[in-house]
Amino acid sequence: RLILVRDSNKLVSLAVLRNGRITEGEIEGIAGMRNVNQDVLRTVGTNREWIKNYAVVAALVRNPRTPPGISTNFVSRLNNHDLKNLSRDKNVPELIRRMSKKTLDTRTQQSAGFRKKH
Repeated sequence: RLILVRDSNKLVSLAVLRNGRITEGEIEGIAGMRNVNQDVLRTVGTNREWIKNYAVVAALVRNPRTPPGISTNFVSRLNNHDLKNLSRDKNVPELIRRMSKKTLDTRTQQSAGFRKKH
């Protein structure tokens, strides 16, 4: 399945995702692949069952081939450690890098304000 998902024919690669035997581990691997079609990553990013898994979401955001419309939806779901790494990563689009830095800055300011009050 991991070989077929990289096929240049979009129908073949999307058929792999519709296979009932595909596991979440395989989906996680596919989400991190940089040599798959953008439509495959878009399909993974829009499937409710698969995006419940944090590892799949993190792999999609880290993947430079993921369409920005998909990956921007998931930046706010990442933990602070992943946001920090993402804001330094030169392999992701500039939009994602800026968004992760802004989200991290907002979280750290909120937590600092929370500590002062209590």
